[in-house]
Amino acid sequence: MSLFAKRSIILNNLYGVDIEDGAVEICKLRLWLSMVADIEDEPNEVEPLPNIDFNIRQGNSLIGFTELQEVAREDAGDASLSNWGVGTAVKDLYEDIIREQDRHRAADSAREAQNARKMAERKIDTHSEELNEKIRDQFNELVDEDVSLEELEEFSPFHWVLEFATVYREGGFDVIIGNPPWDELKPYRTDFFPKYDTEFRSRPPGEKDKKVEELLENPEIAAEWEKFQRDKERQATYINQSGEYEYQTPSVEGQQVARTNDLSLLFFERVYDIVRDGGYVSQLLPGPFFNAAAGKDLRVHALEESEIQSIIGFENRGIFSDIDTRYNFGIVTLRTDGSTDTVHGIFHQTSVDALRSIDDVALEIPARILKEYSPGARIFPNIEKQQEVSVLDKILQTPPLATEIEDAWRTVLYKELDRGRDRDRFIEDESKGDYPVYQGKNIHQFCYESTYVDDLEPISLWSVDEDNEELSAKHRVREKNFRARNDAISLKKAIYNKFADDPAFSHLPSSSQKRFVNRLLTEEFDRPELSLEDVRLHSSEYRLVLREVARATDERTLIAAVIPPGGVVVHTLYTVRPFEANPTKDDLPESPMHSAYDRVFTDKELFVALGLINSIPFDFLMRTKVDSHASKYKFEESQAPRLTDGDDWFHCIADRAAKLNCYGEEFAEMRERLGGIKPATDMETRRELQAEVDAAVFHAYGLDEEEMQFVLDDFHRVSNPRIMTEGYFEKVAEKYIHLGDVGPME
Repeated sequence: MSLFAKRSIILNNLYGVDIEDGAVEICKLRLWLSMVADIEDEPNEVEPLPNIDFNIRQGNSLIGFTELQEVAREDAGDASLSNWGVGTAVKDLYEDIIREQDRHRAADSAREAQNARKMAERKIDTHSEELNEKIRDQFNELVDEDVSLEELEEFSPFHWVLEFATVYREGGFDVIIGNPPWDELKPYRTDFFPKYDTEFRSRPPGEKDKKVEELLENPEIAAEWEKFQRDKERQATYINQSGEYEYQTPSVEGQQVARTNDLSLLFFERVYDIVRDGGYVSQLLPGPFFNAAAGKDLRVHALEESEIQSIIGFENRGIFSDIDTRYNFGIVTLRTDGSTDTVHGIFHQTSVDALRSIDDVALEIPARILKEYSPGARIFPNIEKQQEVSVLDKILQTPPLATEIEDAWRTVLYKELDRGRDRDRFIEDESKGDYPVYQGKNIHQFCYESTYVDDLEPISLWSVDEDNEELSAKHRVREKNFRARNDAISLKKAIYNKFADDPAFSHLPSSSQKRFVNRLLTEEFDRPELSLEDVRLHSSEYRLVLREVARATDERTLIAAVIPPGGVVVHTLYTVRPFEANPTKDDLPESPMHSAYDRVFTDKELFVALGLINSIPFDFLMRTKVDSHASKYKFEESQAPRLTDGDDWFHCIADRAAKLNCYGEEFAEMRERLGGIKPATDMETRRELQAEVDAAVFHAYGLDEEEMQFVLDDFHRVSNPRIMTEGYFEKVAEKYIHLGDVGPME
């Protein structure tokens, strides 16, 4: 590249912002040196760069004006920055700076250029103060403090419309390339104490603690540390409530995700404010953008309001030496116009080689897969092979497990008790207990105890019956369910929602749920007020449970079983609700009102759900989502065929799963309810049946033989497997072909 071309690019095409003065000066110096290095003849070939200061600026990119027009935004609330239109309009200030910068560019002499540059700088400073006053007024209202203009300016507000006025005249930036901070907006001690201890960042944690304690003995440092923490909290409050960032508080499964103040997500949203329509963006982003619930709305916005051109996901296997090797990050490149149909992407790259040959290595990923893979949180799948796209495409055509479908079961997870918070309800002496307390370590696939799993730990906790209310775990569960907010669990809420608007009961006061329900029952149905006895405990029925710990690199990721009635469950096991409250008028006179609960599963549906969840195809899907734990929303949004009686493969899967799980005296009643089935009690038969379940689920998903074989070949292997040997994988493939020949048998 010629010196003239490089100089032209630096002057007219490169812009940058950093909150650190030092970083700004280093950047300007490097730009200058890059030109000096290209001098081939005389040093005087280098012309002065009179306006490099206009290109590389210091400031806080997240606080400041990004728009020319101050337009009220109803959806941002009264505190929106754009509502603060008192004083001179932003557009007038911007045009004033444009005039001076144009005069600078048109200058015929160095003196004239220097004078114009100084005038432009003065006007940027003067006009920035006017906008700072507007932010200060808004800041005080939001933070509810009396912050002075001087204090606000310590936050370095950066007004893009003034600092880069000539860029805004052209509609915004054509291309934005960035590597935003990977931290959260919090008062990290590693950002504060290094100015008092240059070795602070490299010290071990214990030494850091001692050094902090030592430094804080100095009253001045202690006061500065307090101020540093307070300022970070003020900035976070302002950013959270200003209305400028609308994609930072998504909802997942009806619950709003707590703000993380992740700086990478905030910067990515800011990009949309400063890039022109049809401009290009390429950002190096940490894992939360791709797979955290907090990044959901940004992912959706990028897919639906932009054309994502490529996504390359990396595992940090030596790419960044100072970052943990398990850390994931990626580069997303998009055009801010239109929407996304297909993404060129690949994930889990361990070197930067993919950047040099993206067209050769990238996969064709339909946007539909990126959207439907995680319908609740919209996380992106870590796809590495084109065949994986085909498999996911078929899997995602089935519904999420928790979605309500008429006349179909669903799996909604909840945690019944907590091992720590409810520890007063557990005892370790079996002789003093009346029923078991199940933990994650007590179950395995199709096994509720250790008969068929050698290293499964026996029950080690018990609890007592409800006649001892203060010590009974069941009584604690009953109390929790009685007070629950979810109307599928809370009978009181379910009754209120069902009958509060019924014209037949319009004479009853409906402003209070408790008052309405109790008067409805006592006055209209001549029964006692609603009480704990009306709660039907989930432990009174056979129910599906699964381990909360679910590692993608274990022999199997999802571990589920059906446990017998009587026992309770702690937080290391999720349990699936066997009942949901659905009261009718016929139920209201009943006391206790247990008839008001509908079963979620028929007996066979319970075991078809178990077979699906424990299957290789479902494990294949979950392994793309989990690291070490199966979060509630990731499980509930995952897709599986919701088979019911009459569907192909329903009986094939349900019957085999039942034979695997319904062994022992604890399941004698269930075996009779299922028609007197015989449980599988020898290991060879159990392996045959489990392989048939896996094979049948492949068919239920509609996966063909090539796709089935891809999943088996791609499935993570472990050393010394309990079940998943090469022989077992071969058996599943054989069973798949056999079941395909004979069809979905009953």
